[in-house]
Amino acid sequence: MPTIAKLAIQSGLPQLDRLFDYSVPDELIDSVEIGSRVKIAFGKSKKALDGFVVELGSSSDFDGKLSDIQSVVGNRPALQRDIFSLCSKLAERSVSSLGELLKIAVPAHMPRAFANHGHTDSVAGEKFEEFTSGFDNDYVDGLLERGAKSFVLAEPRNVLQSYSGVKFLCPAWVSAFVVLAWKNIQRNQSTIILVPDYREHAVMLKALQDGGLSSYLVDYSAELPKSQQYAGFLKALESSPSVIIGSRSAAFAPAYNIGAILMFDEADRSYIDLASPYLHTRDVVLVRQSIQGCAVVFTSHSVSTDVMRLLDTGYLDDRTLVFAVPRTSVSEPGIRVDGHAFLAIREGLREGAVLVQVSSLGDSTALYCKKCDESASCKSCNGPLWVDSGGVKKCRWCNAFALDYLCPCGSAEFTLGRAGATRTAAELGRAFPNARIIESTGDNRLITIPAGRTLVVATAGAEPYVEGGYFAVVLLDARVLLAKQNLRALEEAVRVWSNAAAKLRTAGSCVLVGVSGELSRLFSLWNHAKIASDELAARNELGLPPAVRMGSVTAELEMVTRISSALSLNPTVVRIGPAPVPSKSGDEQWRLIFKYPYSEVQALARLLKLEVAKVAAGRTRLTGSGRSARAVTVKMNDTEVV
Repeated sequence: MPTIAKLAIQSGLPQLDRLFDYSVPDELIDSVEIGSRVKIAFGKSKKALDGFVVELGSSSDFDGKLSDIQSVVGNRPALQRDIFSLCSKLAERSVSSLGELLKIAVPAHMPRAFANHGHTDSVAGEKFEEFTSGFDNDYVDGLLERGAKSFVLAEPRNVLQSYSGVKFLCPAWVSAFVVLAWKNIQRNQSTIILVPDYREHAVMLKALQDGGLSSYLVDYSAELPKSQQYAGFLKALESSPSVIIGSRSAAFAPAYNIGAILMFDEADRSYIDLASPYLHTRDVVLVRQSIQGCAVVFTSHSVSTDVMRLLDTGYLDDRTLVFAVPRTSVSEPGIRVDGHAFLAIREGLREGAVLVQVSSLGDSTALYCKKCDESASCKSCNGPLWVDSGGVKKCRWCNAFALDYLCPCGSAEFTLGRAGATRTAAELGRAFPNARIIESTGDNRLITIPAGRTLVVATAGAEPYVEGGYFAVVLLDARVLLAKQNLRALEEAVRVWSNAAAKLRTAGSCVLVGVSGELSRLFSLWNHAKIASDELAARNELGLPPAVRMGSVTAELEMVTRISSALSLNPTVVRIGPAPVPSKSGDEQWRLIFKYPYSEVQALARLLKLEVAKVAAGRTRLTGSGRSARAVTVKMNDTEVV
């Protein structure tokens, strides 16, 4: 009796977004199993495609002659059943194809890395008691209880840990993750740890290594070469417990007997995928938890409105422990570096390192004409011009150079606007000549700095770690962050302030410059729950995310209009627009925004998928780079529209 395999093809093409039946030739019957990666021919294409076996049977609904599977890739299944279920659910919820999700979940096969990979059996450690000194066993067990979904407001300080007599300092949340990972290893369970960027990744990785977990580690960093990423994927596939650390892609990592997914700073924007299927890692984690029933722990130094909504609905349990809050003072709006901030910097530098957070990089945030006082703008996209750390005039939006820019009035002389990181570092360097000055931005990758009399000027999110913590943290440009034209400006500002303040040493002090009123009082008290609760209440009243979900459809006007008509049949959907959006490719694009309740996610996604298939069949568009792209872009959770 012939063996028939149902395959999911690893392709983003809409016409391949279903399962296909293929015949398994006799010589491959012993090699093919559920989850196997196989090579197949499809249509007239000369290039073999990758597919994954999701079912095996003896019959097919297809009446014609079935094509044969050409070969089996590797000697073990590459796609776990639960990961296939995860990809299927996410594809259904995000109006994307299953193949797109499979490309994220299963990296491309690397023959050399596969040949060099050797299976290693881990040996459980015996030093777990050294990590539980600061944690109650019942508390740890509660966090890791099967199906538990928890939020923990991270303690903003460094703690001293030891393993086999070796002591090391690490942030409190890192220490907690090491404990939870060790506990899972003791239970023969795996742990996935998600961090937002390379700084947290490096600090977390070092703590796990210092804590004796090196033999269990799987580095899932997206910054590794593709061969090393694939080697990490192969190690995660092994039938032994592991500790997997990474960012967005790690949420899809295969994991033997998964016990928990731990996620730090879930509100960081780096968790949002900017390409299709436009997923937020937090949503991936919650869907995966619903499938596999593992524990989930979200921890951060502030509370996002998304987490507050989950807490209010009872979906998450708040398991925050009582801790000492940082010494925080606030100065009223006025001078950018006022006397209060100056004194904090001076006193901190007497003892060691001081951190100054600013809102933007470069010499200045903008340029202004000396003659007419008009702001200088880019000729390509009309974005503001600024001066980077190298003294070059550039566009802040499209990054185009503007070396020979002339103001419309004819003047070539410009004045600088508000100081960026480079100019702030220069000005503070003159004020404190005996301190070493370091500028840390997204362009200047710093993870840690040595202890000593060092003044660090960093943009928000780029603050390096220092052993023992900073003696003072000064938060400048607070009003600039709060004034950003974005729905989440306040919670994003509180998040980056809190992450910076959390790098203080225990006896250090924090100064927030330029904030007054209730927000300043709540931040000084470290009452993040109240800040998030008040913000969520305002969103609920206005019907804005995360009280509801907000999505978007972007395409030519004719297609957007047809899709809008289909959405009008659902009474729970509120449509806004359509309105034109700028497009570098020259074709006119329009965007329709729609609001809908969370309960309608799957039904609405199915409707949109059908309508997009109808209106965009056989049609594509050119991007600004000249590449072919889909005619319709659908985002079920668009964070950019408000």
